[in-house]
Amino acid sequence: MYNQLIYFVIALLLFAIQQPGDQSAFSLLETLVLGLGFFLLYGLTCYVAMRRLQNALASGISPSTVMSRYLAMQRKLSILALANLGIEVYLLNIKYYLQKIPLFEQSLTLSGMAGLGLFLAHLGVMWLWSYPIYRRIYQSSMNPGAFLRGNLVFSAAILIPWFLISTISDVLQVLKMPAFLKTDAGQSLLMGMLLIVFALFAPRLVVRLWGCSPLPVTALRTELEGFIEENHFKIGNFMLWPLFQGEMLTAGIIGILPKWRYILVTRSLLGILNDEELKAVVAHEMGHVRRHHMLFYLAFFLCYSILAYAFNDLVLIALLQNPVIFDWVLHSEVANSTLLSAIFSLPMVFLLVIYFRYIFGFFLRNSERQADLYALHVIGHPFTLVSSLQKIAFHSGQTEDLPNWHHYSIRQRIEFLLDAHRHPVLTRKHHKKYYTAVVVFFVLVVGLCTMGFRLESSKMVRHWRAELQLRIVERTISQGYEDHRLYSAYGSLLLEFGQYGKAEPALRKSLETVPEDAGTLNNLAWLYATAPPPYFNPKVALELALMAAAMQPDPTILDTLAEAYYVNGQAEKALDTIRRALLESPKDADHFVRQREKFEAAVKKMEGERGRRGDEGTQ
Repeated sequence: MYNQLIYFVIALLLFAIQQPGDQSAFSLLETLVLGLGFFLLYGLTCYVAMRRLQNALASGISPSTVMSRYLAMQRKLSILALANLGIEVYLLNIKYYLQKIPLFEQSLTLSGMAGLGLFLAHLGVMWLWSYPIYRRIYQSSMNPGAFLRGNLVFSAAILIPWFLISTISDVLQVLKMPAFLKTDAGQSLLMGMLLIVFALFAPRLVVRLWGCSPLPVTALRTELEGFIEENHFKIGNFMLWPLFQGEMLTAGIIGILPKWRYILVTRSLLGILNDEELKAVVAHEMGHVRRHHMLFYLAFFLCYSILAYAFNDLVLIALLQNPVIFDWVLHSEVANSTLLSAIFSLPMVFLLVIYFRYIFGFFLRNSERQADLYALHVIGHPFTLVSSLQKIAFHSGQTEDLPNWHHYSIRQRIEFLLDAHRHPVLTRKHHKKYYTAVVVFFVLVVGLCTMGFRLESSKMVRHWRAELQLRIVERTISQGYEDHRLYSAYGSLLLEFGQYGKAEPALRKSLETVPEDAGTLNNLAWLYATAPPPYFNPKVALELALMAAAMQPDPTILDTLAEAYYVNGQAEKALDTIRRALLESPKDADHFVRQREKFEAAVKKMEGERGRRGDEGTQ
């Protein structure tokens, strides 16, 4: 499950980042033929890989060894499916033709479903060719269609959160929303809220999608219900989990709120465990709730979205500092835009894998160990949980040493349970290790987010942004575009970099076309009020600032007017004007406060000088 979750997130990321541009490298027919060729090549690879495993099983190699190879091969082929998706999206630029579908570009759901559909088509081929191995290892009676359908249904449940969140987001885009919710920060907040709502209320939808049914009312159910009541634990229901027609040997718990919390058990697991072993398994699932693991998992996913929001723009800006990459952006060739998308996606995918595969993997393994320790505490001994783990390993054909990135191996789990039973101090040490890691994780997330947001507003990053904008405008002007807004932006950026000799003619050229543009008048007034000689011209600065303020008295323009008054020796008017600007709650309030303090000091100095002159006049 966790592997598939990571694969789906990467598939969505790969598909979303790529920008198709305004032309395609290949015609529609060529794209279809090449895409089909890569798809058939992937299918052939899956067939050959699974055929080799069938031959290995027929040659007498132990089922546990084949099982280990089978799981490893599925992981490799899933990664290869992602690579194939990358080829179709980045090399063949298939999104260029998909974007011609109505609403494709506007809808997160529609574009995401297209990317996931391509990826699932590849996985479907892998599942189809892996069916003979699965049937022999698990002694399965399922037909290929049921096996394929089971995989698809299981995957669909994993994708429910994304589907609901993206669909609601699409609907809200159509409806009238507060302006804040249309910003990047607002969108991130909205996504986080929707994820929380899903985690709390969607488990009932998930169990219905999986086709779960209540555990029949039998002596076993009565005993399990009595067991959880004794331990003051509440659930919505015990459910039969028809995962691959119930042939999988597994159990699970889903849901945070008691009314929508379900303990899931497959028929095969019920068939091999006795009542006491099932109680130990149920106690393990209870441990996930008692130790607040699901709340932590929810917070972990929310933290990823916050971190991605904090650093997404920074990664792109850092990449664009490279002159070669920047040149690609300014050219319309498909190869350049595609290569830029690929380069941008690499660090994002790398960070995603590190975050979920390794950091999340650490917490998953140790959460499972905590749940084992909770079962040890509730039952009073480890032996029924140990025997249940041994039966699961034996009947599933797995070796007890089979490695797993999100669980410790069965042997490791058994050995730790037995050691903790003999030495209770190990339980306390593990809890301390786990909760210390949780605290360190959240401290690091807060620190990284704070650093990311500060970098975003830092002088260095603002300089990078302005430099990129300046280079884009210069390139556009050099290509012969004539527009007053372009020259106004160009002059403003040059002014920001202190290139007054270039900024003045650019701003004046803009005013030649549109003489009453408040923004351009304001920028030129600021230049004359703050630039060194020979550009310093207080009188003209005040004239221009007054014109701009008459048309658009916003805080930025009032700030320029105040500065113009100040350099013309009218400190009282400067102070009154900056106070008016502060009443408008400007964004960069610190700058306006510094300006006010400067003007107050000038007024006091002038009043002091007037007082001294008055004293001298009376003597």
